Amino acid sequence: MQSDSTAPEAPPGRTLLLGGPRHPPVLPPVQLFLVSLALACVAALLGYLNGTPEDAVLAAAVALLGGYMAANIGANDVANSVAPLVGARALPLGTALLLAAGAEIAGALFAGDHIVGRIAFRIVDPEQVRDPVGFVYGMAAALAGAALWVNAANFIRAPISTTHAVIGGIVGVGLFALGASAIAWGEIAAITLGWFVSPVTSALAAIAILAFLQRELLDVQNKVRAARTWIPILVAAMAALFSFFLINKGLVNVWHPTTPVLATTVLAAFVGTLVLAGPYIRRASMGLANRAQTVRKLFRVPLIAAGGFLAFAHGANDIANIAGPVTAILHVQATADLDLAPDIPFWVFLLGALGLAAGLTLFGGGMVRMVATRITKINPVRAYAVAMATAATVTAASWIGLPVSTTQIAVGAIFGIGFYREFRARKEQEIKENAEPKRPRRLIRRGDALRIVVAWTITFPASAMISGLLYWLIVHVL
Repeated sequence: MQSDSTAPEAPPGRTLLLGGPRHPPVLPPVQLFLVSLALACVAALLGYLNGTPEDAVLAAAVALLGGYMAANIGANDVANSVAPLVGARALPLGTALLLAAGAEIAGALFAGDHIVGRIAFRIVDPEQVRDPVGFVYGMAAALAGAALWVNAANFIRAPISTTHAVIGGIVGVGLFALGASAIAWGEIAAITLGWFVSPVTSALAAIAILAFLQRELLDVQNKVRAARTWIPILVAAMAALFSFFLINKGLVNVWHPTTPVLATTVLAAFVGTLVLAGPYIRRASMGLANRAQTVRKLFRVPLIAAGGFLAFAHGANDIANIAGPVTAILHVQATADLDLAPDIPFWVFLLGALGLAAGLTLFGGGMVRMVATRITKINPVRAYAVAMATAATVTAASWIGLPVSTTQIAVGAIFGIGFYREFRARKEQEIKENAEPKRPRRLIRRGDALRIVVAWTITFPASAMISGLLYWLIVHVL
């Protein structure tokens, strides 16, 4: 049996609990500042041109705030989709960022949530929200507080949940403005439970998938034949999952298929992809040695497809964290109507999509390297297990309507891979005859893992406190 735990894990030097690795930006600081300034001007101009004549300046300011939040989300959450690709060396960092940028834009524009107010009014009792001006100030403070906290997390290279930050900001403002009675604590408890359950679920799914791949592909005698059998099936499974997600999430406003039609469509995607992938894998594997490295090499294309899917799903899910508050602010400011849930204008979706893409391409490289290399060692097979587990968990949560964190789901899957590697390493050590007792190898870097978990834990209260303070400053100082 070939061990999968031979690669060195510990980098030279020590990792600070609140520091993390520092990586140079993709552009020199002066050029990066000028590009960021230009993007900020574009965001403000979009808001100014699309706002009502009476509120053009406010629309410009809100659009600028939304663009700032979008850029921070892109810089933080991009690690979800491209870190497995980069960690497994399926794509170089620059190419992976471009792939993710395109898929993020597509997901945001074509599959983003078009209804405003669901998150806010699931958390705060709408019957107690009677002041339009207070609503505008509160939503702006919540968005700004969440953006500031995500920016701080980016600085310390901590992949956090931007959904946690937004919900925390809304709760903080609601507590300060309306009191504890206005908060739907039952809804908060249900959402919080999802935050804990989803990374555990993705970790268990990643362990199960990796164990299956290890048994059926890496530990068999004829690895090339096993790869020709299983990799097309795995690619087809990813295509079927993407088809289900796209229909359930992206086309919900234009197409509501019955269950038999949905099942038939997903099955057709599976069969069609299987027919195409089988010959491709056979051609790609011809002449390759019967080694585990061959199997890993053949996972390159499935990984690229999985990374694109995850970026698309992230753009579809997290665009609501930007577009929802921006549209709600502008709608209430223009109409003083707190009851309607209007469609999000296309320019707001465009603002969020461009902000996501700009944030991940300009500032996301360090976060990608953090998740890809500093939690545990990732190869193509492990990366596919992470991607498939993440995609399945996100799709299941989207299907049942549970707001979850794609960041926590992806990083939870990576944690699961690391624990599985440690488990295998201990088992291999135990079965060696006459082996001297050794200290078990730690294949998850505890310092980085602890920093991430701490950041997860304090995101909700930190965002709530920052947003509440901003609301107080807006109301009493400005």
